[in-house]
Amino acid sequence: MQKVFRRTALAKRQAARRSEVAGQKLKAGKKSQEKDVQKRYRIEARQLIRAARVSQREDFFQGALAPRRDVGETADTYGTVTPNLIMGVKHPGFHPGNWHIVSGDRVVIVDDGHRDQGKIGKVTEVNKKLYTCQIEGLNAADVAVPEFMTKASPDEPVRQIIPLNISLSSVRLVYPLTDPHTGSMRDTIISQLSSLGNRRFIKGVIPRIFIPRPEKEAIEPTEHDGDTLRIEVEERTFVPTILSPPMPPSIIDELRNKYSKFRDRHDEDFVAKKEAEDREKIEEKARMRMKMMTPLQELHRKERAERKARGWPGITDETLAKVGETMEKNLSFSDKQRLTSSFLLEEMDGTSSEEIPSETTIPPPDMTIPPETLIETSSPSNTISP
Repeated sequence: MQKVFRRTALAKRQAARRSEVAGQKLKAGKKSQEKDVQKRYRIEARQLIRAARVSQREDFFQGALAPRRDVGETADTYGTVTPNLIMGVKHPGFHPGNWHIVSGDRVVIVDDGHRDQGKIGKVTEVNKKLYTCQIEGLNAADVAVPEFMTKASPDEPVRQIIPLNISLSSVRLVYPLTDPHTGSMRDTIISQLSSLGNRRFIKGVIPRIFIPRPEKEAIEPTEHDGDTLRIEVEERTFVPTILSPPMPPSIIDELRNKYSKFRDRHDEDFVAKKEAEDREKIEEKARMRMKMMTPLQELHRKERAERKARGWPGITDETLAKVGETMEKNLSFSDKQRLTSSFLLEEMDGTSSEEIPSETTIPPPDMTIPPETLIETSSPSNTISP
């Protein structure tokens, strides 16, 4: 069974590594794709600017003799841009600082040289990935519809007016505030915003003036003929009980692959079968060890079996006496004194008050140093005399 668990753990680790590598490749692919889109956007924008400069130069110098460019193949698409220039690109390392502008806010275009500079409009969409937004009725351009779309729907016009994305750094929030001098409400251009939790306020103004976020428009649901009625959705068609399972047991094998290498929950029969196989392998290894024993290993095995058959021999009286003599010999003076004191206390507990002696002393040990233990040195002053 442990082999099955190891195989499952190994398969999960391998799948995790493959998933991590695939995620890294996907991330690198998206990054490369974004670079290609930015490259195509810049190339096409440069081509348009270069063509416009050439046309402007020709119109200036040739005057009435300048060629007409709104005829022929470009008669319907003259003055339009391609769909590739609608979304725009993200500039590396650029951060607008106006993250608190959301859909529904009223903003003004403050970018110098913009054709809609100073105009106020309503934000319809905010792209946080490209740091851009779209303003209703402003920053619009004529976009040429691709040929494959015109073939699919011939009734659609060849050119459409579509609002282009504009950088968030080119717009400022417009909100009506009370004028401190006149006391009337008037539109005010707010330069910077900051946030406190989910609330936004004007940065650098004390006391803080909070700017509420615009309310989202409620979307009215549209009903169709094929919609399911609410009464049918709320009807309870199955009521499970404690005694019956919510689904047949065979459905589990259909939802979860029975033979998957990632499976870590097994049936009792399968677990019992694998445990029996493990026991059989262990017994087979034991039998193989018995067959491969050397004569010395067989002798040791026989001796162990004999000792086990004899059992515990026990301790004889002679052995106990020898142990007592050895313990008494190894006792120190403090141990002997403690044992003597405990013995006297036990004796005193067994006698009456008249029989207890007034003073019970323990004789001091003999501190006489035998002559053979004296240390003899070359100096007579260092000799220890008894």
